[in-house]
Amino acid sequence: MYIVTYECEIDNQKNYEIKITPPKGMEDFFMAAENINYHCYHIEYRDFHHEIICPKYMFADGNYVVVIPWFLIPGRPYPIQIYLFACSFYSSNQDIGQRGAAQATRDEFKLKYFSYSTVSRSFKAFEQTIKQSLEHRFGEEVKVCGTEIPNNADAVEKIKVKNDEAPNIVKSFPCAVDMTVRRKKMAVFFQEFLYCAKKEENIETASRQFVESWHKKTKKLLL
Repeated sequence: MYIVTYECEIDNQKNYEIKITPPKGMEDFFMAAENINYHCYHIEYRDFHHEIICPKYMFADGNYVVVIPWFLIPGRPYPIQIYLFACSFYSSNQDIGQRGAAQATRDEFKLKYFSYSTVSRSFKAFEQTIKQSLEHRFGEEVKVCGTEIPNNADAVEKIKVKNDEAPNIVKSFPCAVDMTVRRKKMAVFFQEFLYCAKKEENIETASRQFVESWHKKTKKLLL
C-alpha cells in the first residue's frame, strides 16, 4: 500500500539524496508500526539524478505502507510531471507526432534520452488509468443502487473473449483516424493540467495539483 505525501518538492532540489517523510497529521498511525525499512528509487530530472529514499512501515498484522512523494512513479526513471508534459503535449498538438512530443520533452526537461516509444506507452497508461477509474465508479454505483445492471468491466471482458474466440479476425495497429479520436479524448482529460500550467507558469505546481486532485477524486494513483 502506498501513502502519498504532497509536502516534498523536487523542482529546486539539488541534493542527490531526497529523504521522504510521512504526511503531517499521521504521526499516530505510523507510531503503531513495528519496524521501518527503506526503499530507494532513482530518477532523472532537469540535469540532476536523485535517489528518493522512501520509508516502509511494517505492521504487526503483516501489512506495510510505503510513503512516496507525489511526483514518484515507483519503478519509472522520471517523475510524473515529465510523463504529464509529454502526453499532454502530444494530445493537444494534433499536427505533432510522438517523435515530436519526445523531442519537446527532452528540450523542456534537459533529458539526454526520452523515446517516442515512451510517449506511446505513457499515453496508453493514462488511457488505462481513466478506463479503470470509470469502471470502478460504475461498479460502485451499481452496488449502491442495488440494481442488476452488469458491471462495465465484465461486459468489456465478455466482448473481448467473444472476439478472441471468433475465427479470421485480423488484429492491426490503430490507424491515423483512431489515434486522432483518442488524442482528442485525452486532450480533454489534460485540460485541467494545461490550464494550471499556463496560469501558474510552473509545470511542477500544475502537476502536483493535478495528481492531488485525481487522488482525492478516485483514491488511486494517477500512474
